[in-house]
Amino acid sequence: MERDLQVSRDSDVPIYRQLVAQLSFMIESGELAAGQVLPSSRLLADNLHINRNTVARAYADLGERGLVETRGRGGTVVTGFGRGREGARDRARSILAEATRACVDLGLSAAEIQALVSSLALRAEGDLPKVAFVECNADRAKYFADELAGHLGLKVKPLVLGEFDPGQEPADLVLTTFFHLAEVRGLWRRADTEVVAIVAAPHVRTLVRIAAVAPDRTVGIWYSTEDQALSIRDSLTQSGLRNIKVLHGLADEDLEDVDLVVIPSESPEVKARLEGRAEVIEFGNVLDAASIRMVTEVVEDLRAARR
Repeated sequence: MERDLQVSRDSDVPIYRQLVAQLSFMIESGELAAGQVLPSSRLLADNLHINRNTVARAYADLGERGLVETRGRGGTVVTGFGRGREGARDRARSILAEATRACVDLGLSAAEIQALVSSLALRAEGDLPKVAFVECNADRAKYFADELAGHLGLKVKPLVLGEFDPGQEPADLVLTTFFHLAEVRGLWRRADTEVVAIVAAPHVRTLVRIAAVAPDRTVGIWYSTEDQALSIRDSLTQSGLRNIKVLHGLADEDLEDVDLVVIPSESPEVKARLEGRAEVIEFGNVLDAASIRMVTEVVEDLRAARR
């Protein structure tokens, strides 16, 4: 595969972004199939005569886009096109096929066309609004960032409170939940960054299952942060449930008087730990439809301003 990749040190596009553009195209065109293992960063760097960290940065970017994932000793593996990409990929192929034929008629070589498309695509991508979603938990941040990306049709970067420097995270739009709105607004004081809160509501199926729990049974709430657990407890208590306690651990003594444990839906490893020890309900969240419409309108306004 490395023979198909080309990098130019004379281009104004950083080399890692050249790699991202070419590998993204190869994945979305089907040239690199789901399940295929990419060359190690050392091997690819040696073949292209570039720094290994440059390849590692490109692979990390592809991972954030949902196109590849790192599986330890299994290497970096192609995962597919990402959510809802198949239709867009087919339309793009049709558009590019016509444009490519016109470029060939003008006398351009395949390498020249590839370099030109790569440069134009990277510049167009750079014109897109930069959007981030901030949460206090890495799993929830990634979960909601992926959900929002699917609705908005552009990349949404997940950020975890306390694990990033706002000065190093340029963003046109920062999204978070109302629970963290004040804190996130305090981090982004730049006039050119808009901070907007969205509503992440519990899934109806979750509420129905919890409401069906007998009054004499004790429900434990476990989340990776106590703030989240307390927030869930308070919302359920306001709904009329009284037999609820926040769990500070998952040891046997923590579960001694607990009949059922509520955990975040994005934590399958926790569910596995509780198997056979307690009944588990996954507290699934969904994005509020009105919030999605509002964020979509904000993003469209940002796009229009850039145009």
